[in-house]
Amino acid sequence: MKEVLQFIRSKNPVPVIIIYYGVGLIGMIIPYTRELFKWLTPFSLLLSIFLLYLYHDWFSIRFWITSLLVLSLGFILEAAGVETGVIFGEYRYGDTLGPELFHTPLLIGVNWLMLVYCSLYIARKFIETPYFRAIVAAAMMVVYDFALEPAAVYLDMWSWAGGAIPLQNYLAWFIIAFLLNYLADYLRLPARKNKVALGLFFVQLVFFILLDLWIFAGKIWDFSSQ
Repeated sequence: MKEVLQFIRSKNPVPVIIIYYGVGLIGMIIPYTRELFKWLTPFSLLLSIFLLYLYHDWFSIRFWITSLLVLSLGFILEAAGVETGVIFGEYRYGDTLGPELFHTPLLIGVNWLMLVYCSLYIARKFIETPYFRAIVAAAMMVVYDFALEPAAVYLDMWSWAGGAIPLQNYLAWFIIAFLLNYLADYLRLPARKNKVALGLFFVQLVFFILLDLWIFAGKIWDFSSQ
């Protein structure tokens, strides 16, 4: 088993990630396959976090506790946001992200964990000071969310009251992302070496940007909703 894991980790997973999300992008664009690929969204998220952790180079009790803590805090804050409308603004989740608890998809905490791991991993590559690392990682997550929002609404991941995405959402994302990244950095969540983290973050970012462009083009030429 150890030899198999070492063999897998010796390979570069980024080309596979690019192909995987490229197929996903095409599947989301084509009307005949869109519902199938929306249904596959939770599995894609689970596969992404599995691959990320498969290439993690060390495991400890503290690592698993930190992972569970970030995941749980992300979920709790999202659930509180949905129930109160105070944190991010007034919104509700759709059916795309799978089973819910307190009107919040169970997988939303997994998404927070994945983003914190990846953004902090990247920030650690360039920044020495923990405080500024957390700021940069949080800013990266806000950029990611900015790209994610139009696609998420289009794919019925969630929807906003009144249809407009409030500025409050991005401010809340930055504050929460900063706190979670600072906590994760203090508890040493990301590995120093992970062949998936950087590629996964930017491939997903490009995926959502390209899907956004297609959605906006569809609104102009009236074809994206077909």
